[in-house]
Amino acid sequence: MKPRRILILEDEESSASLYAGVLRQAGFEVVVCESFPDARACLKGGVPDGLLTDVRVGEYNGLQLVYLFRELSPHGTVVVATGHDDRTIRNEAERLGATFIVKPVDVHSLPRYFA
Repeated sequence: MKPRRILILEDEESSASLYAGVLRQAGFEVVVCESFPDARACLKGGVPDGLLTDVRVGEYNGLQLVYLFRELSPHGTVVVATGHDDRTIRNEAERLGATFIVKPVDVHSLPRYFA
């Protein structure tokens, strides 16, 4: 069976590396992007099975990537992580079918979201 592919959009390099390492250890194929334009290009190159995105990524909002992902994968797994527990962002993420988590992320729980 082919490993599930996860796209990570996280502009903080240490967090991105930690998330990717945990998911790879759990058997996932992981692509990490540190900018919205790179993540958008990755989506156009092939739709992953899941998406893990930060909310604040430079001048972009990670929810923009969720909208793009949902157009290509209406039922794919999405996890939105943020350091700011904002009710509006939480509601929008949940409306898009995403799991909303507040940083710091319990990295050991990440694989279960994508299982």
